Amino acid sequence: MRGKSAVLGLLLVSTIVATTPGAAVAEQSGSWTVTGKCKRLIVRNEKLTEACTGEVTQIRNADGTVTFRFSDGRNWLLFRGKQASIRLLRGYKTVIDLDGVAFGKIGAEPLFQELASAACNYAAPYRGEAYISCSAILNFQMWAATIETDGRLPIPDNEYIPPTLSAP
Repeated sequence: MRGKSAVLGLLLVSTIVATTPGAAVAEQSGSWTVTGKCKRLIVRNEKLTEACTGEVTQIRNADGTVTFRFSDGRNWLLFRGKQASIRLLRGYKTVIDLDGVAFGKIGAEPLFQELASAACNYAAPYRGEAYISCSAILNFQMWAATIETDGRLPIPDNEYIPPTLSAP
């Protein structure tokens, strides 16, 4: 039964994973946005948590790139990875390895800096409250964001897949 739950969880995760706001370069194939309480927003060791909007968007592009976008209201903090690096941890948490981070004005084309080792992790926002957290260290500087979702369904909710639990 656990195998079925893990497979179902992986299927759920693979259907909600997403990519970059630079959709002019790559065709966007899906996205979701959730809101909640901002627990941390750090850019180059500067704490911007007070200015954080509490919203996170995950965008999936057709080229397999996945981007998480956090905001302070004027700028985006973007974390980028590849859909192929996504894995399920302990049957409920999704982890994606990151290969880039960017920070810049909303609407401007992001200029990503390459990362060697960084990750985002999150529980499925389709099942209620969840933490979505990304962190990276680049040139001895911390880049991090964590949102505690409000438990409401992601927007657009047309991507909603009702959770199913297998019988014990």
